[in-house]
Amino acid sequence: LVGGLNAGGLLAGPFTDPQDNTSSDVTVLSLYVQDEIKLSEKLTALLGARYDSFDIDVTNNLNGAQGSQKDTEITPRAGVIYKPEENISLYVSYSETFLPQSGEQFASLGDAGLDPDYFSNLEAGVKWDVSDDFSLTAAVFKIEQDTLRDNDDDNNLTDIANNEIEGFEVQILKRMSDQWVISAGYTSLDGNTRSYDAFNDTFTTGETSQSPSYSWSIWNNYQVSEKLGLGLGARYQDDSTSKSGGAVVPSFTRVDAAAYYQLSENLRLQVNIENLLDEDYYPHAYSTHQVSVGAPLNASVSVSGTF
Repeated sequence: LVGGLNAGGLLAGPFTDPQDNTSSDVTVLSLYVQDEIKLSEKLTALLGARYDSFDIDVTNNLNGAQGSQKDTEITPRAGVIYKPEENISLYVSYSETFLPQSGEQFASLGDAGLDPDYFSNLEAGVKWDVSDDFSLTAAVFKIEQDTLRDNDDDNNLTDIANNEIEGFEVQILKRMSDQWVISAGYTSLDGNTRSYDAFNDTFTTGETSQSPSYSWSIWNNYQVSEKLGLGLGARYQDDSTSKSGGAVVPSFTRVDAAAYYQLSENLRLQVNIENLLDEDYYPHAYSTHQVSVGAPLNASVSVSGTF
């Protein structure tokens, strides 16, 4: 969608003129196995692996061009949990994953033929049940991304990029009364990127794009009766920069709501309302003219059952 920059350097609408029209057929297969090994009364190890397959066919409806690509990978995951007390768990975990060169939206093949982007996540944290009515989870983590991308100046060469994001997050769950429960979370991010341009044989460094320095969320759940429950919450995301072009994606706050009714012991009706205040917001942007626009006020209805 087309937009631009206003005088303050922020992204501004209207975002109404489509620049591409593509259709994608994506087949995803994922399998995973994990084993929990109890080493002692207080120490537990977790080992696992995951298999993912992305088979993508893309058609450009503007000119009829077609393309396809299939990426498959097996990625490991491992962790250790130590419980010094029954209500406290300390953990360290490591996992890897990948993203095809088509990106997460599958709207195009991107740099077709190149290897996927690889991600690793190292995390350490604590889960603490402070009391029967209050629990806390906190963690520090480091995410690394390694990617190859086409060099437009020479098809025989590629650029190599490495992104590192270090962060901290905390989540709390507090029961205010028998009917009212509050959950809240805060995340802080600090990222940097380092790229190697093979054609010019140069390195560049800078801040990681599309990474807001902090965000928070809060959610209230109120049990009106044995069968009826209501929810209300908000999410805030600080401003960030686009992936290219250096545009500033404005910060935003989105308010959501929900309600559910227990039709029977095994059947529940639920309504989720997103963007209750119908605010204009932009979750992230690739550049100054490619912007993801947040959905306006919308609602979804679902029926879930247990057996």
